[in-house]
Amino acid sequence: MVKVAAVIQARLSSTRLPAKVMKDLNGKTLIERVVNQVRLSEVVDEIWIATSTRPEDDILELMGNKLGVNVFRGSLGNVLKRYYDTMQISNADIIVRVTADNPFMEPTFIDCGVEYLKTNNLDYVSFDQIPYGSGVEIIKNVALGKAYSSSIEEYDREHVTPYIRNNKDIFKLGTIIPDKPELRRPDISVTIDTMDDYVKLYKLINCLEDRGHRLSLTNVIEICNRG
Repeated sequence: MVKVAAVIQARLSSTRLPAKVMKDLNGKTLIERVVNQVRLSEVVDEIWIATSTRPEDDILELMGNKLGVNVFRGSLGNVLKRYYDTMQISNADIIVRVTADNPFMEPTFIDCGVEYLKTNNLDYVSFDQIPYGSGVEIIKNVALGKAYSSSIEEYDREHVTPYIRNNKDIFKLGTIIPDKPELRRPDISVTIDTMDDYVKLYKLINCLEDRGHRLSLTNVIEICNRG
């Protein structure tokens, strides 16, 4: 059996929109929205929130416990180490990297990404030509371990996967472009980085849920197309 762990990196000390992961989005916090999207995946065996040991992130540990997911607390700045340590504890073969500011992360991308990595014996899979904030990164445990032991640049350790992506001679990389043309919309952003993003996505979620629609990427794109 191949064990797949989704690791959601989260912290309250975001600078442009502090504590955004705990902001309400039509009745649920942002971090809860992200966890719920990951739960729709058919291949994820465990969900982890990977946060820091800073006192303000005690809230994320409490929220993780409330949501029934695993929580790991480690380095604030060295996010690569945070991922590596989480992988070690979970004993996962494949890590799905998820960021906590993406309430419209598309769960089917997890499923097809994991399958693509396994079928093609790759170290790393990412997505291209999709709405910004809807994708994930799929990483084999050996590749993550090598990145952790080999990377020395602060940027590589803060952003987790640049060392892997920038060393194509070491790692076997794969990129997925959706077959469905309607999902190829890199012009659309569905991440929350600023207050304007927050207001926009709050309205989107409110619109979808008022109509009884689920938070699928297809439904989001349809609303965006209407302006």
